[in-house]
Amino acid sequence: MKIGFIGLGIMGKPMALHIIKSGFETYLFDINTNAVNELNALGGNACSSVKEIAENSEIIITMLPTSQHVSEVLFSEDGIANNSAPETIVIDMSSVSTEDSKMFSSKLKAFGIYCMDAPVSGGEPMALEGKLSIMVGGDERHFKKALPLFQEIGENIVHFGENGNGSAAKLANQIIVSANLAALSEACVYASKSGIDLNKLFEALNGGLAGSAIMDAKMPSIISGNYEPGGKIETNFKDLGNIQQSANAIGVPLPVTNLVKEIFSSEMVNGNGKKDHSFIIDFFEKMANHKIPVTSN
Repeated sequence: MKIGFIGLGIMGKPMALHIIKSGFETYLFDINTNAVNELNALGGNACSSVKEIAENSEIIITMLPTSQHVSEVLFSEDGIANNSAPETIVIDMSSVSTEDSKMFSSKLKAFGIYCMDAPVSGGEPMALEGKLSIMVGGDERHFKKALPLFQEIGENIVHFGENGNGSAAKLANQIIVSANLAALSEACVYASKSGIDLNKLFEALNGGLAGSAIMDAKMPSIISGNYEPGGKIETNFKDLGNIQQSANAIGVPLPVTNLVKEIFSSEMVNGNGKKDHSFIIDFFEKMANHKIPVTSN
C-alpha cells in the first residue's frame, strides 16, 4: 500500500517513522520541511504539497493540531478531496470533536473517499516506542484494511464502530487525563508545603489506589522541574474545548471538566501554552504561594 502522512510534529514524526521502517511506501508532507527531509533520508518520500500526497496515496493519515487544519487539508482546492482517487481512505488521527469527525466523513463521501477517525493516547513516549493506544471510528471493512498500519504505531487498538466514536473515546480519555493532572498537581503542592519529600511520596503512592499512568509519567517531571513538552498545555486546552462542544451537543454536564478547563485557561493566558501539560501545577503553586523545590528523583 502507498501511504500518505500529513503532520510530522511531536507525535506524527515518530508515528510516520514506524510506518516507513515497516516497509510501507510512505509519502510525507509538513510545513516543517526539516521534519520531512529527515524522514526522507530514512526511507520516506518527501512531498511539496498536500496535492502531491493525494495523487500518490491509497491511504492518507492526518495528524494535525486542530480541526481547522484538518478541514483545510481535506477540502482546500489543492487538498485531499479534490485530488485523491475514489475509494482513497483518510485516517484522521488528530484530536478533534465528535461532530467534526462525523462532518469530515460525511463531506468526503460526496467525493467517493472514505474516512476514519483514529485519535491516539500515550503521548510522545508511546509514539516513539510504537505503543500508542488507538481509538477508531469508521467502517469495519476500512478498519481491517488499515489494521496493519495501526499495528506499526500502536499496541492497544480498539474499533468503536461508526464514525465519530473514535473521537468520542479519545475525548473521554482526555477528561480522565486532565482531571488526573489537576488532582496530581494539587496533591503535590499540598504535600510539598506540608514538608513531605515528593520522592518518598511517589514511592509510597505508586503501589496503592492513588497510583496511575498519569502519576508514573508526570510526577518525576514535577519533582525534577522538567516541563519539556510531551503533551502541551495548548493541545490539552484545545481538547477540553472539543469535549465541551461535544458534551453540549448531546446534553452532558461536565462540572469537573469545566473547572479543570479554567485552570488550563489560566496557564494559557499566562503564556505557558507551549509547556508540558503537567505545568498546570504552576496554577496550584501560585494559589498556595509555594514553589515545589526541584530535586533529583
